[in-house]
Amino acid sequence: MKSSEEPLTNRLSKLSSTDLIKLTSGEDFWHSSSLIDDHIPNFRMSDGPNGLRYQADKGDALGINNSVPSTCFPTASAIACTWDPELIRRMGRAIGQEARSLNVDMVLGPGINIKRNPLCGRNFEYFSEDPYLAGTIGAAWIKGLQSQGVGACVKHFAGNNQENDRLRSDSLIDQTALHELYLAAFQIAVTRAQPEGVMCSYNKVNGTYASDNPYLLTTVLRQQWRFKGSVITDWGALNNKIASINAGTDLEMPSSNHLFDKQALAGLKTGQLQNKALYRAAENVIKIAEKKRPVFKGDRSALLKEGGQLAQKIEESAAVLLKNDNQVLPIKSSDEVAVIGEMAAHTRYQGAGSSHINPPESVTILQGLDHMGVHYQYQQGYSLSNQKSDQFITSAVALAKKADKVIFVAGLPGNDESEGFDRKNMQLPVIQNVLIDRIAAINPNVIVLLVAGAPVELPWLKDVKGVLNLYLGGQYVGNAAANLLLGKVNPSGKLAESYPINYMDVPSAAIYDHNPQSVGYAESVYVGYRYYEKSGTPVAFPFGYGLSYTTFKISRIEIDTDMIRESQSIHVKADITNTGNVDGAEVIQVYVGNEEDRPLKPLKELKGFKKVVIRAGQTKSVTVELPAQSFFEWCDASQKWQLPLGHKFIIIGDSSNNVVFSTRIQSKGISFPDKKNLPIWYSKPQGKPTLADFSKMSGLEIKKKVVPKPGQYTKLNTPRELSMHSFIIRKMIKRMKEARLKGISEPNSAAVKFEETIIMDSPLIRLAQQSEGKLSLKTVDKLVEIANRRYIKALL
Repeated sequence: MKSSEEPLTNRLSKLSSTDLIKLTSGEDFWHSSSLIDDHIPNFRMSDGPNGLRYQADKGDALGINNSVPSTCFPTASAIACTWDPELIRRMGRAIGQEARSLNVDMVLGPGINIKRNPLCGRNFEYFSEDPYLAGTIGAAWIKGLQSQGVGACVKHFAGNNQENDRLRSDSLIDQTALHELYLAAFQIAVTRAQPEGVMCSYNKVNGTYASDNPYLLTTVLRQQWRFKGSVITDWGALNNKIASINAGTDLEMPSSNHLFDKQALAGLKTGQLQNKALYRAAENVIKIAEKKRPVFKGDRSALLKEGGQLAQKIEESAAVLLKNDNQVLPIKSSDEVAVIGEMAAHTRYQGAGSSHINPPESVTILQGLDHMGVHYQYQQGYSLSNQKSDQFITSAVALAKKADKVIFVAGLPGNDESEGFDRKNMQLPVIQNVLIDRIAAINPNVIVLLVAGAPVELPWLKDVKGVLNLYLGGQYVGNAAANLLLGKVNPSGKLAESYPINYMDVPSAAIYDHNPQSVGYAESVYVGYRYYEKSGTPVAFPFGYGLSYTTFKISRIEIDTDMIRESQSIHVKADITNTGNVDGAEVIQVYVGNEEDRPLKPLKELKGFKKVVIRAGQTKSVTVELPAQSFFEWCDASQKWQLPLGHKFIIIGDSSNNVVFSTRIQSKGISFPDKKNLPIWYSKPQGKPTLADFSKMSGLEIKKKVVPKPGQYTKLNTPRELSMHSFIIRKMIKRMKEARLKGISEPNSAAVKFEETIIMDSPLIRLAQQSEGKLSLKTVDKLVEIANRRYIKALL
């Protein structure tokens, strides 16, 4: 019998403790460890999720821009706006095919963390503020990818809602919000699609690092959700090797040159490391490594061509028409068109960080207009690298004055949106707002194209006639934009997140990033539309909103019962009529509502939707099923989702705040324990929550922000902190930065800013983990001693 054909349990029992522990650590930056003598292979991982970032060599964080060309699809913040799981399943399938063409076994994605605050630097990589939409889109992506024999690794589990100090932050979340908001998208993705992997996040959750968290990794993920795959750390997220394996982590990535294997072996001998847990971890890694995967036999160049076409189709379905007064769009062939904005000629189509894709081709907005034969005149208008652009402004205003219509391309520079750090505010560059105001004052027909991965403030909104939100639209965003502007494609995207009027309207605005290491989620479940609607806070555009070049009517709504019991479903039927003269697509949205005065419950929560394409004048009948689980609530006392006793509402609309139908139903469940003595804010969220009220409600304590001093430094302090009081450390860090950034052609790029953030703001021990042995534990100890001014110890 071949070794690989022998039952895995038998083979595991024959492995030495040293080999079992070796399997729980990466071999290099992208591979798990192999045991050649025991015929156990490794498996290959690559970044995603809006394309494949495949590095042909060993790889590293700085090699972000040195990857094999692959299709760059729109980012997650865009694709969620399609509200089209089938289309996103096709995207996952295409990425899976590209992965197999390069012998990749697992793609790191999708990212489904909730958008708690618009300033999170990685929001472009996440789907939504709503867990049902995020989970549904994520599950479709996973199913598509895994249909090609490629494993998905859903991330970042859990409570990873900021980038600043992400490696040390503690997400303090009450149990209702944790389960009903922050874990719910993961639950949908895991239970519906069973990804091969789940990536644990860098941060702590309620005081325990995600990699060491038995409640998250074992109780919830494996026992409650029946997850069958492997838990893999984010790159450098391992905190404690023994605690992590015991908690449910299987594989540390990337290679730390087996930095902690000796510690684990010693722990196994003393009983600290549970033998059963070690066997589980090794077994889960081997199962992925030995899984039979299809061999790609096609033409990769043809695959990339098909992927590009699909990327364009997705962007055309994702773009959201936010405003279209007097049908200023679509533009007509007779229009004298002025195009203004540097981002028209240099269009951003993705975010920065580990998801950065190198496409074989990309098309700017100007190139897209050229491809469609649009006659226009162009002026740069502003410079992304220089706020003083008087010469550009004068020329742009002069051009706008004589044009019939002005297409102004506005958006965020690449340095504003990246993995590794958060945005400083929710504003566009000042020069763009100034210029839009100037142009709108002399031309009544201004159309703004938004190019950004997350919401921005729109102070000029009332003065322009059209706004089309492209988000970050992938490699062919220019072609998609041209088709949408010309009416060759009818916009059908719906916002997957609310667009606040001002940043200070955001429920977490007063506390976000004020104490990034101890983060009280004081707003609890009241995130996005859950807050805006219950607090009565107006927004620029609500969740689920999006216009079309045609109009729709929802009518003849039927609910098949006015009572919900456990293990039954309610079916919602409706007719949708295209009442205009253009073919288009509409999304019917079904929400489950709560009594207004219930604490820790929003007015409504999305629980079902369906996107339908309807010809002009046509009517289609649609049915949306709401299983009993749509009405369940988390009961912390029983550690279960249970149907409550009381009343619920079924609410139907075409956005969260445009309700066309609402009916009350009886919920025949159990009586939940009363939430007594809660601060009134959690029943009537007016204004902003306080951390004092949050602590009273949750029992969680927010620690005061502490600035370390010499004598207090540890391995968990960052180079930035250690260098504050040490000239020697500053010199050493300078040399390290110069070595890692050597040969970079664009010193001001987002990729360099991301790398500098990693160097300066990662705890020393995490840098050592990611260095593949180049930064030893001994060196880390010496650096800490130097920073603490214990120079003699540093020399020993």
